Amino acid sequence: MLMTSMRVALGLILSATVASADDAVDYTKHIKPVLRERCYACHGVLKQEGGLRLDTAALAIKGGDSGPAIVASDLALSHLLQRVSATEESERMPPEGEPLKPTEIAAIRAWIAAGAKAPTDEKPERDPRDHWAFKAPVRLAVPVVSDPVWSRNPIDAFIATKHQEMGLTPQRPADKAVWLRRVTLDLIGLPPTLAEREAFLADDSPEAYDNVVARLLDSPQYGERWGRHWMDIWRYSDWWGLGAEVRNSQKHIWHWRDWIIESLNADKGYDQMVREMLAADELYPNDLDKLRASGFLARQYFKFNRTSWLDETVEHTAKSFLGLTFNCAKCHDHKYDPFAQVEYYQMRAIFEPYQVRTDAVPGEIDFEKDGIPRAFDCNLDAQTFLHIRGDDRNPDKNRVIEPKIPAFLGFKPLQIAPVTLPLEAVQPGLRFFVAEAHVQAAEKRRVEAIAAIAVAAKKLAQSEAACRGPVSAIHDLKLAAVLVPIDQAVLEEKIANQRVTTATAKIAEIRAKQLADLQRLTLADATMSCKAAARAERMSALVQADEALSRAELECLKASAAKKPEAENKLTATKTSLAAAQKAVQSPGDTYTPLVGSLKTLENNLENEESRRKPFPATSTGRRTALAHWLTDPANPLPARVAVNHLWNRHFGRPLVPTVFDFGRKGTPPTHPELLDWLAVELVESGWSMKHLHRLIVTSHTYRMSSSNADVSPETIAKDPDNRFLWRSHPRRMEAQLVRDSLLSLSGELDLTRGGPSIPVKEEASKRRSLYYVHSHNEHQKFLSTFDDANVLECYRRAESIVPQQALALENSPLAATAAEKIAARITVTGEDDFIRAAFQTVLCVDPKAEEIAASKDALVEWTTLAKNANRPAAAQKARAALVQALLNHNDFVTVR
Repeated sequence: MLMTSMRVALGLILSATVASADDAVDYTKHIKPVLRERCYACHGVLKQEGGLRLDTAALAIKGGDSGPAIVASDLALSHLLQRVSATEESERMPPEGEPLKPTEIAAIRAWIAAGAKAPTDEKPERDPRDHWAFKAPVRLAVPVVSDPVWSRNPIDAFIATKHQEMGLTPQRPADKAVWLRRVTLDLIGLPPTLAEREAFLADDSPEAYDNVVARLLDSPQYGERWGRHWMDIWRYSDWWGLGAEVRNSQKHIWHWRDWIIESLNADKGYDQMVREMLAADELYPNDLDKLRASGFLARQYFKFNRTSWLDETVEHTAKSFLGLTFNCAKCHDHKYDPFAQVEYYQMRAIFEPYQVRTDAVPGEIDFEKDGIPRAFDCNLDAQTFLHIRGDDRNPDKNRVIEPKIPAFLGFKPLQIAPVTLPLEAVQPGLRFFVAEAHVQAAEKRRVEAIAAIAVAAKKLAQSEAACRGPVSAIHDLKLAAVLVPIDQAVLEEKIANQRVTTATAKIAEIRAKQLADLQRLTLADATMSCKAAARAERMSALVQADEALSRAELECLKASAAKKPEAENKLTATKTSLAAAQKAVQSPGDTYTPLVGSLKTLENNLENEESRRKPFPATSTGRRTALAHWLTDPANPLPARVAVNHLWNRHFGRPLVPTVFDFGRKGTPPTHPELLDWLAVELVESGWSMKHLHRLIVTSHTYRMSSSNADVSPETIAKDPDNRFLWRSHPRRMEAQLVRDSLLSLSGELDLTRGGPSIPVKEEASKRRSLYYVHSHNEHQKFLSTFDDANVLECYRRAESIVPQQALALENSPLAATAAEKIAARITVTGEDDFIRAAFQTVLCVDPKAEEIAASKDALVEWTTLAKNANRPAAAQKARAALVQALLNHNDFVTVR
């Protein structure tokens, strides 16, 4: 009560202050922004609660169902003032969030008291359908510019036109060496070699730049570089949980990472990549390569709360592909964009049936060791309900929500058709390689058992010979050490023979199951094959139980007096198991355990192992296929724009649309809308080829500009100090992966092996590219974290910090110190000047200036002297390594100029 009274008193004081100076309150500056921010969501163009609109002063004065919201000069009759200043929460407006600030209430009070003056030509909010991002991109004619340098590439024409409109003078082109380093780091994430630098600088042909770009785009390292970019946007994460318990993401999710890299290298269309990520299990249910793509959905897995799992799926599907914040409509209608709360749940309904399973891969039968985590529709009858106020504990079960897309994006309806799945997708054990992997494992055990028979027979023969002769006749101490009692040797030989029988029976069991699995799904009557499989399974269990009994007998013979009771209890249990197995063989029936080619992930912490192995549905809902086709339809106004914006951002360090995951009405408009639309259409018409767009961007004069501020006109800086309109290139700090990979590459240590399981973060000595490290919420590679590694939960744009730990990592870390030594050792020139020049060219890709050479020579002399005084061997080489490490700590090393 005290705080409330103080707030009201403060409001009255401020209102009196503002009211005493009418001219201090301006509707456009002080009132309209508050109404827009806090009131338009319920009283604007999207929605008019109580029939009231507040997006113009005239509409507010007109009022709604309860009469005028504002009465000029009459504070008592102005209901809007009464509601925003109410102290009771049930009466206060806005009903959600913090109340208006006392200064805001005071300004409204003063404005009304002064007559509620507003511009007579004030316009209401525009229809949301007129918002730039919700209309189809239009490829306007490329502007005509007089300067031939700026007319060769369509991108340049658009940029130059904006320069002319703004009165900006663009910078000169960057030096060739600077451009080479920039484009090489951009496209493959590694610095150029000295040989590449020399070849490019010596090439004066008109095709020189194009040839470099072609070489880089054809490099397999391109997919790794841009794979990491898209892994940021699509929230790649290795599994994490508690101990061995998976709670988030999935084991072996690295298959999805490899699919991303391979797809980019093959220049698979962006639209096709999206379709595979959302619906590969419905579109390509038997294509293991494409099934890897649905790791996008498998990554969203959360064991303990299905709603949290689907919330993240809806949120990041919308943000990454559509640039929309659907998550804002979970609890209420979206406050800025034209979709209602129910439409959020309609989007959720598209994903409601899906779960995650892990499919076997050729040659592996242990799902802990490998497998492809993938989505599939599991619970086909799962219903979606609207959660009242977003609370999943309070669903509205009076209405089942059907899968749909938001009406305002209804350029075409969602065309859902159930998908009949092929046999191998329904019964993955039918895949030929599954049975073969089991047979190979059993055959390996059989071969090992056959070899063990000979060993056991030899031991038995030695023991029997020893028993026949006197003890004193055993002179060979090594032989005496391996002798075992004859009863144990007999059992060991018996067990070796039983191992062969067990492995042979296992092979017969697998083959019988393989046939029965197929006939059960293809024949009207598969009784005979099912009985044969059941009999083979029982026989396999019997010989295994028989072998287990022999092992238990051997354990009893070997057991010490203290361990004897435990061994005897185990023997009794195995006898019971053998008796049960013998009984089962007598009446095998016709039921058996099918071959397992896929294992369902636990839906929650209550599901049991038996449920995980229940049969998979023979059909899929087709909902995600419908979404994927709708989303990648060329008529969809958003996905191409969103993709182009991400590509532009990572080439220029700044996106065309600053709010990269929010293209809605709350987001920031594009700096170059015509260029954005032109590129979006170009992407679609090129077959959604990202390599085509890369080539167009990096061969532009815009991309070639210098990042320097030197000699820039004061007028240009004054008009665009933040370089929003690209009158120069924008220098940017290397991402974490670039820093580490560059150190390894320059030192000749980088291992370019591609793909495979993620590298544990504890293996700091690994020389693999950085994107292969485990990347999860629980585990972070230290060096990468120092340089702002991607946020696991959401990373649509990388953060850029400048902290002391970064300098310390380049100065003191074993990685940087070792790299400096190896880089120096690779520069084999003899003269100091030549070494300094080569060091600058290698590390920074620039030629040193005369003063830099002089300073470096002085430093080499001093470092050599210090090393000699400390009696360190190879003092001159130590000094060279120190100079290289100084260059690695230069700002230009971690900066893309």
